[in-house]
Amino acid sequence: MAFDHLPLPFRLTNPYNSPYGPGKRPVVNDPDERTIKNRENRKAHGEGLNEKSNEIIGYWQDNLKKRRELGLPELPEALPLFLQVDPNVFDPDRLRSFGIDVISEEEDGFLIGASADLNLGTLKDKIEKFLKEEGKFGNTAAQLWDIVSGKQWRIDRILSKELLAKWDEIDDSELFVVDIAIASHVHIPAYPNWDKDKISKEEYQEKIARWEAKRDAFQIEQDELSMQRQGELEAFIQPYQASLLSSYVESADSFSCRMEISGKGLKDLVLNYPYLFEVEEYDDLRQAVALDEGLVDHSKLEIFSPAQEDPNVCVIDSGIQENHALLEPGIATAHSISYIKGDPDDTADYVERGGHGTRVAGAVLHDQLPITQNPLQLSKWVQNARVLDKDNKMPPYLYPPDLVEELVGRFYGEYNTRVFNMSITSKYGYITTRMSKWAEAIDQEQWNEDIVFVLPSGNLTKETIHNYLLGDTEYAGFLLENKSRVANPSQSLLSLTVGSVSHGHYEDEDVKSIAQKDYPSSFTRTGLGIWGSIKPELVEYGGDYVVEKESEEKLLSQRQDTSLHLVRSTMHGGPATAIDGIGSSFSAPRVASILSTLESLLPKESALLYKALVIQSARWPEDIFKKQATLNYLRLYGYGMPNLERATSNNDHRVTLTGTGSIVPKEADIYEVKLPESLRRPGDSYDILIEVTLVFKAKPRRTRVGFRSYFSGWADWHSSNFGESSEAFKQRLLVSEEPVEVVRNVNEEKIPWTINDRANAGIRDVKLNNNVHQKDWALVKSNKLTESFGIGVVGHAGWDKDLKQEIPYAIAVSFEAVNKDIEIYNRIRVQNQQQVQIEIY
Repeated sequence: MAFDHLPLPFRLTNPYNSPYGPGKRPVVNDPDERTIKNRENRKAHGEGLNEKSNEIIGYWQDNLKKRRELGLPELPEALPLFLQVDPNVFDPDRLRSFGIDVISEEEDGFLIGASADLNLGTLKDKIEKFLKEEGKFGNTAAQLWDIVSGKQWRIDRILSKELLAKWDEIDDSELFVVDIAIASHVHIPAYPNWDKDKISKEEYQEKIARWEAKRDAFQIEQDELSMQRQGELEAFIQPYQASLLSSYVESADSFSCRMEISGKGLKDLVLNYPYLFEVEEYDDLRQAVALDEGLVDHSKLEIFSPAQEDPNVCVIDSGIQENHALLEPGIATAHSISYIKGDPDDTADYVERGGHGTRVAGAVLHDQLPITQNPLQLSKWVQNARVLDKDNKMPPYLYPPDLVEELVGRFYGEYNTRVFNMSITSKYGYITTRMSKWAEAIDQEQWNEDIVFVLPSGNLTKETIHNYLLGDTEYAGFLLENKSRVANPSQSLLSLTVGSVSHGHYEDEDVKSIAQKDYPSSFTRTGLGIWGSIKPELVEYGGDYVVEKESEEKLLSQRQDTSLHLVRSTMHGGPATAIDGIGSSFSAPRVASILSTLESLLPKESALLYKALVIQSARWPEDIFKKQATLNYLRLYGYGMPNLERATSNNDHRVTLTGTGSIVPKEADIYEVKLPESLRRPGDSYDILIEVTLVFKAKPRRTRVGFRSYFSGWADWHSSNFGESSEAFKQRLLVSEEPVEVVRNVNEEKIPWTINDRANAGIRDVKLNNNVHQKDWALVKSNKLTESFGIGVVGHAGWDKDLKQEIPYAIAVSFEAVNKDIEIYNRIRVQNQQQVQIEIY
């Protein structure tokens, strides 16, 4: 019997009791040894900085003079700089005190900057004070390790690897399609602190009001600066046969666009434009299709359309054969649109050999083929957004970040679509320094609206796998190589990224499948994701290749036993379905389908809760789950394979409790689940699996490095310990106006969470709270459980100075008797059914 999820009870909100102490900041890192040496060798370091500053000033003045003589386009009045600082102690925003604006943060303490003072007066003053040991911050320049002269750094740091490889061969007259990013950021001062010993609460509120007025003024200034720099950019590129192919796509601290420009103009832009921090050549995003076809008959079916109010899934792909017998009842044809030039109503899937978008749409509507239920009632609509052409490529006039914004505006804005499946990735792994503009645009839209994007992890090419095997790199070792990392834009932190596992094993005299059942497909891209995040979060069935057993050539091919049974387009002939699909493109829509089912069951809940429940339902394959957890398992499986039944319901032996809310930095929400005595008797020893998933969202920005610099704010969760009372847990996590003396249990013991967010516990080299999707689990003995299980959701400040900015979240907590030897659902339901009034301090 299936049971509903229960609400998480007993919410309490109060200021967070930081482990560093009330009102205290975390312990500051020690300066690097290089900083200490710079202090000790003050004269040499200071004079060296001065010398490099003068060299850069002189070079830039000569550069401007030559440009005027040659009649080259005018540059904005700013001197570009490349600096290295002590990454342990130097906050990039402090560069403003040197008279330099941060354009972008790079790895290893490197910063791209620009100074409106072409004589670097403020920088030279800082250096002079360092030499004379003057002022409160006289030693600050010791943290400025280097100022890099020349222009080679611009080529090395601003260009993508693919464009860098061909840089020396670029012809001045050749036309290039490139995606560029320009910094456009106005600094907002820090949120005011409240010194209770010096000012009253009323005076503090006045300070906040003044700060908010300044913030609003700075935001207007930010908009004006962005428009100014867009105008300057257009004036600069105009002489170089340049044209914009997209709109400007805004971020919190930058904007980006796609343009066509001559090789000469591209060189000038890269080498001289001071606010530029990223240039990538156009990627056609061509998607692979299946190689073989297997004819499959299916009986006539009676398929009924979803109800009008049923949820939508927007399939962003190569179009769909909308009149397909298995799809037509579920296609919202009035919503279909093509972004391929020509007829916007021409939304068919023209990709040969069965199409791509048609297969994806089929995977959304039908979780398995052949269909055994007749008649069949569909419960979701598929919307068709065609963005790939007949060659399964994205044309250059479609700029993905611009397209994402337009798609969400149309489908969410007009049709309230909340689940988007985009089985499109680059053929390359994500860039490791900063979030790509495409991924950031997807994150931005998920921050703006109550939606979720589902993305595949991407696929290694057949040739790549073949080369690995020829080079004696064994499966699954090559899946853990850096080159196998998830493809752009699947590093998007607010999206659900889905990898692929094999659904079957095949072996005959000549060939055998590379992966065993439920093991990672030989082509799937893996984690970790950007900044050590857990990517992919989920895996689903996506098929696999088979390889020759004895031949030295080790050729790869497909067999039906290791391929997915999918709907296919019949536009170019062939069957209506075929067992011919492999790829993470077809893993992702299986997750989109579960999300849509959750939306159907819980239409008034947030998309954050849908994500939390599908992640909460995920589990590693049984034989892996029983082993000691390792980082490699996390890289290959994420949190595991989702399960529709666990995501949507419970049973006698499993109970899931959920909550949603918003938290602000420096505050914590407390939830408390009372556990019945019959579940935790000392004489019993049931195996209880505890699972917790927190999902939150915050506003992204692009020009900084690191998870907590990317988001406006962030959240994490903390649990009570074995033997810890509810009052003790609240006292540990919250600041109380009237502290109560609590006697702590001497037998208190931490729960053995699998991943953990501490370096000395759980899986090493990964931190759970470096993710927006935070799931952890622990298998414990029932007699260790305490009267109540406490969960705290804590808000933390990111780059946003506004400490009133809310961080929306959803949380799920599950208890499961894994051996099904004790019924727990009703016991916990009854114990927690009385509602307690919310306390807010």
